[in-house]
Amino acid sequence: MLEHDCVVIPGIGGFITNAEEARFLEQEWQMMPPYRTVRFNQALKSNDGLLVQSYMNIYDASFPAAQKQMQMDIDEMMDQLNLTGEYAMENIGTLRIDINHNISLETDESGINTPWFYGLSSFALEPVEAIEKQREIATAIQQTSVLPVTSAGNDEEKSKTVVVKFNRRWIDVAVSAAAAVMLFFLLSYSSEPKATTDTLTASAVNISEQSDEVVVPNRRFALVMASYTTRANGEEYIQKLAEEGYKEGRFFEKGKMTRVLYGHYATAEDADAALHELREKNSEFKQAWVLEVKE
Repeated sequence: MLEHDCVVIPGIGGFITNAEEARFLEQEWQMMPPYRTVRFNQALKSNDGLLVQSYMNIYDASFPAAQKQMQMDIDEMMDQLNLTGEYAMENIGTLRIDINHNISLETDESGINTPWFYGLSSFALEPVEAIEKQREIATAIQQTSVLPVTSAGNDEEKSKTVVVKFNRRWIDVAVSAAAAVMLFFLLSYSSEPKATTDTLTASAVNISEQSDEVVVPNRRFALVMASYTTRANGEEYIQKLAEEGYKEGRFFEKGKMTRVLYGHYATAEDADAALHELREKNSEFKQAWVLEVKE
């Protein structure tokens, strides 16, 4: 199936592949790579010769010998289907048979291996508005200053220094307000300097509470194992990964988009490095790709 779009298992059915084009997910601003899916048609049972030819190449056998070996494997497949009701096909999916002998295929959510798609990954785009917002946030962070304010306590206690954040545009206002408050209390309550200090401290703290809070969006990267899947199929796929020792899978849903994700990575580079390592260990990661997740 790596080289052909249709392969028939005589007496069982045909497997038909379909290439999905690259696409843009407008809701997430993601450009997705192309991939291939597979469908099963039980009506296609005639021997097209492709499978027996593959047996001849693999076993270096003559046509009669290859056909005999192929039929033995088909008989074994049907025995397992009739006995257990299912037959797993690596990197393709699982065949299932019902009480009426109807055979169906439950495909792997990650799609099938496609050599000419290897190395293709998704990449994120950002709207101009988002880029400008990030620049505004960076500018606001750079303009934030730190000013020490002394808080007077009891005579027996040591002075404590409280660090309060101020935005530079408020510093002039804060200094003027503090000077006016100090002058007023010095003239009105010259016999109570302690109250003046406390009032100044409170005023400074009130001003600090008005400074803008800057929130930097939390960005995480993950590996996409499957897309456009139901929650039931997604959870089953996650359980399958966990049974193989890969326990960082999770189901992600945003609007109409559903995905099976794996791992948490701080940067795209970390995620890409992890993906290359996982592809060497398990074929389930062959069709995975890196996604910036905004949860």
